[in-house]
Amino acid sequence: MLKKIASTFIIKVLIATLNLAIVIVLSRYIGASGKGEASLIVTTIAMILIFCNMIGGSSLVYFVPRYNTLLLFIISNLWSIIICGISYFIFKIFAIIPASFIVPVVLLSLINSFLETNLTILLGKEKINSSNYIALLKTTINFIILWLLIKSYDQVNIDAYIYSLYASMGLGLIVSTILILPYLKTVSFTGIKPLFYELFKLGFLNQAGHVMNFISFRFSYFLLVKYSGESVLGVYSNGISLTESLLLITNSFATILYPKISNSKDAEASQSMTLVMTKMSTLICILALIPLLLLPSSFWTWLFGYEFAGVKQVIFLIAPGILFYNIILIIGHYFSGTGNYKMNTMANFIGLIITVTASILLIPTYGILQAGIISSCSYLGIAIFVMISFAKESKIKIHHLFPSLSDFKWLIKQAKGMLKQ
Repeated sequence: MLKKIASTFIIKVLIATLNLAIVIVLSRYIGASGKGEASLIVTTIAMILIFCNMIGGSSLVYFVPRYNTLLLFIISNLWSIIICGISYFIFKIFAIIPASFIVPVVLLSLINSFLETNLTILLGKEKINSSNYIALLKTTINFIILWLLIKSYDQVNIDAYIYSLYASMGLGLIVSTILILPYLKTVSFTGIKPLFYELFKLGFLNQAGHVMNFISFRFSYFLLVKYSGESVLGVYSNGISLTESLLLITNSFATILYPKISNSKDAEASQSMTLVMTKMSTLICILALIPLLLLPSSFWTWLFGYEFAGVKQVIFLIAPGILFYNIILIIGHYFSGTGNYKMNTMANFIGLIITVTASILLIPTYGILQAGIISSCSYLGIAIFVMISFAKESKIKIHHLFPSLSDFKWLIKQAKGMLKQ
């Protein structure tokens, strides 16, 4: 299993490196304001995808081993079309984003939703490498097209980023569709109504949590734009991107854990696997966080440009929350893998209450400091709830979820063994 995790981790490192390169290119060439616009576009797409995933989404990993894949594919994609159509009219009526962004955001959301459905089907079939390679291809194309448009065609504006998203998501959709075609050969519409009901029931519980999660973690983006401007959002989003990159190993563990638990009938083995992965990912996250905190502010202004001097402040404010979020990701995937989406929904509701309450109190002076503190407090609240819930279910003490010196020694031993192979 460690080899699978290591392989997934390496690919995610490559993806993160390319994403960092994209952030650098956007920051250097279109500035903090342009980077803020790019963050607003990506965040709005993510918001639409949450509702697209009300039927389908990550819950498909649970359904793929149990139901007809073609039915899952059709139902999920039809739902995405409906949601994206509704989103278009909502954005036309309410000034949530600039009018010029509406069509690109809706189209990109639809393409991305189709792509995510394909990748989730591959994940449900435990074709983890295929899913990872497509994600890597998508990010690579995104960077190449963006770089060519800016450097070779002098497209130094947000349009270059939008065009690169079209190209990368479109190619990813084509390749992933080819790969899932063998699983779509069984044509049977028997049981489509009860399947739709089950998809919506579990999908709604799962995505209700994601809606709350989105508001808790990305609500600050919209508030920063409104009260502090797009330039401040550009700085804040860069700091967020850097700290969230530390979750690479956590996502690698979770990518392996989720389908394993979904396909397992041994509750005790699943809980043991979750416990080990929680401790290991937390330990690695701590080790990765140290050098990031030590880098001086001058390094970030050299990397992104003089407008990004506040990046270091964001990193310090978000760092504690990232450690808590690491725990949330692993245990949350355990609950999702067992079909217990209600637990994640309850956890995210706690984070939502913390975020909304604190934001309302601080809105008159809302800035980077307030956004960072609120985010870390929200992460902490959610982490405490999921740790207590998992500890009760698996009959362990909460402190068992934290890595010890023996865990560190075991990790070093495993790493040395893999290097010798």
